[in-house]
Amino acid sequence: MKKNHPFRRPVRQPNDGARRRRPKGNRGAGGWELWVVCRIVPYAAEHKEGMIAVVRSVYDEYGFTWEAGGYHADLYDIDRAYLSRGWMFWVMLSGDDVIGCAGASVHGSECELHRMYLSPAFRGRGLGRLLLEKVVEYGRARGCRRMRAWSDVKLTLAHKLYSRLGFIQEGERICDDPDQAREYGFWKEPL
Repeated sequence: MKKNHPFRRPVRQPNDGARRRRPKGNRGAGGWELWVVCRIVPYAAEHKEGMIAVVRSVYDEYGFTWEAGGYHADLYDIDRAYLSRGWMFWVMLSGDDVIGCAGASVHGSECELHRMYLSPAFRGRGLGRLLLEKVVEYGRARGCRRMRAWSDVKLTLAHKLYSRLGFIQEGERICDDPDQAREYGFWKEPL
């Protein structure tokens, strides 16, 4: 690890539990350094609209079809789809604004990553890595030995992130989303 690389410096852990990352461009107006202050917190009802807006922004960016009453119904009822089943869902906040999300389900000794999205304006700063690491930590704490993730073939930045964290691309399927999109499978073992 290069000591002076701005994106590879250790994340500062302030007492408020927030994580700070240097955004792209290192310096703001007047030469001052800019920092993004983020927290990853368990999903709560007040995050619903912001979380849906983040996911929709990614769908709009890639031209994916949105289906609120079908494929995306889980996002409108996180409690039923994840929390009531003993699974987890998190949001990443910058201040009070939702900028990312991710969910996890557990199936015996395996867990699965669900709905990991990061607002386009916050990519390339190591924040997606923090979000994915949170899900991996959860899987380890639940005794999982392996994690799987399915990702649309168009989401190449996500694929690079998975690879950097030790996931191996294996398998392909047609998703049951409205676009019948091709997805790649990614596996991490051991977790």
